Amino acid sequence: MKKRNTSWVKPLATTLVIAALASTTAATTPKTKAVPTASEWQHRPIEQVQADPKDKVDFARIQSECLQTAAIHFGTDSPWTSCRLGATGFVATIGIQDFYYAEYCLIAAGDTCDKQAQILFRNRAYRPEAFADMTRMDPAGTRYGSPVLIGTDKENVLTTTALVPGATVKQRRFFRYAQERWIPIDGKAWLQQLRTQLPKGVRVRVQPQDALPDPQTMMLSVPLYRAGDRTCCARGGSALVHLTIEEGQLQLADFRLVSGAP
Repeated sequence: MKKRNTSWVKPLATTLVIAALASTTAATTPKTKAVPTASEWQHRPIEQVQADPKDKVDFARIQSECLQTAAIHFGTDSPWTSCRLGATGFVATIGIQDFYYAEYCLIAAGDTCDKQAQILFRNRAYRPEAFADMTRMDPAGTRYGSPVLIGTDKENVLTTTALVPGATVKQRRFFRYAQERWIPIDGKAWLQQLRTQLPKGVRVRVQPQDALPDPQTMMLSVPLYRAGDRTCCARGGSALVHLTIEEGQLQLADFRLVSGAP
């Protein structure tokens, strides 16, 4: 796994630029595509959709405009009349595959966002086409973090982050890359492992989707509750948890108890 500190799109060969210009000149309005089944995470107000591997886009246009994909379509026969491009960026390289992201503002009428999306694109180095590997859709006003690729000894892991309106905790999702697709990592196993090792008299109330580690340190602090504690006020201290990724799951590596109220 390599991470590059360069401008987000690498220079293209002359032949590729010519091909991209020819493609743009001859382009026609894309046909509307059926929206795929939604949400790997149906308990959250987002859609995390694996793209159709046959759904290609023009790589040269990723940084300059919204592109129609299997999960994102706008215009005729769509609830969205138009789309406005937001942030774009380079993520990382795995082998000969380069990954980029783009953020879209989907508009029903006027110029106000009604829905937002973040798309992860995959491009084989210096090829004219790219693939929309993964898309998440959220309410207007959602703030995204740049996708981050982290490495383990065994596999490449991607994290996506979003703060939806009204939320106080960022949503963070982990995916592992296998057979040219991103597979969600199970974030529940470690929490059960922690519960079985806590001392008597304290317990955790946090939900798995709200208790995911910082991708750089793989650590997080989990509040511990005593009987009768209100949700706002955990008197049992906290557990400083260190996690690892093993066999497609977040696993508990170790933890340390931090004292609470006497």
